[in-house]
Amino acid sequence: MDGRCEGSIELIVAVFRLAIADFLGHSYSHDGSAPIRRATTRYRSEATIFLTSPWAAYLADQIGLQASAIWREARRVDDLSLVDRASQAA
Repeated sequence: MDGRCEGSIELIVAVFRLAIADFLGHSYSHDGSAPIRRATTRYRSEATIFLTSPWAAYLADQIGLQASAIWREARRVDDLSLVDRASQAA
């Protein structure tokens, strides 16, 4: 794989990471090693629209992933964080 292919894959992965971070209300870190910090959910609706869109399906297909699986996992993580926050509040 040449550098252009690797760069393209990394760019598409970064787009999905940013959309998922916006959906979950987390700060975004391109390297993945930063601690998770709560951020605003101002862009949650836009992230939802993107993650369920034909563009997400197309981009995911370009790198051998399924957008539906990415969306399902994002919702699962969101559900788990809601349960966790509810248990901490009680």
